[in-house]
Amino acid sequence: MTLGYALSAAADPTSLGVGVGWTDSPYKKYSSNLYPIPHIDYDNGSFFIDDLSAGAYIYHTDNQSISIGGRYLTNEFKPHDSSNHKLKKLDKRYSTLLAEIEYNLNTSWGSFSSNVGADVLDESNSILVNADYTLPVAEGDLILLPTIGINWANSNHNNYYYGISHKESNRSKLRYHNADNSFTPYAELGAQYKLTNHFATYGGIHIDKLTGDAADSPMVDNSAITSIYMGVSYNF
Repeated sequence: MTLGYALSAAADPTSLGVGVGWTDSPYKKYSSNLYPIPHIDYDNGSFFIDDLSAGAYIYHTDNQSISIGGRYLTNEFKPHDSSNHKLKKLDKRYSTLLAEIEYNLNTSWGSFSSNVGADVLDESNSILVNADYTLPVAEGDLILLPTIGINWANSNHNNYYYGISHKESNRSKLRYHNADNSFTPYAELGAQYKLTNHFATYGGIHIDKLTGDAADSPMVDNSAITSIYMGVSYNF
């Protein structure tokens, strides 16, 4: 699930905005990441843009949809961003682009979503499978979007972002680590407040819990990754 994804369920058909996000890294002595968030939400029933993802519907009704598209995966590791002298000797890990197929179901008791994504840039060879549930709660101009979900990552993904090769181990003196596939449960609370007919503010907090070989990596000292975001949007 991408950061702030739940908000798209309540957004107007077309909105533009800008925000800022902060993410606490799982890596040892790694600088926290503060970054701008461009907000683009466009959906004409055939094609959509949702911040860092875009695609087209192959099936679309009032309460169900199947879509195919692409999403930018922001995961990365830059050795120089860590103050740990051993991590500074590891190889860089790059962000990548995922090709995805996604299913969405909207009901009177909430929204269900699931997707499968695969790396198409041959960086991580990731395969990611996600499922989540969102229950929108509206009170006047305020919309709350609590979400729970779980993500499965294959061994290629985990080994790329959390593994340590024999060569890296010899160079850094960190133990060799071959990371297998794992699950990452997560929770998010998003919010949107309508200021006027056109302007709205949004924000939220998202927490991922690394498990298995991802959490056990010698690179990691924080298995609970917190992200916070906020911004302003203009609804057309």
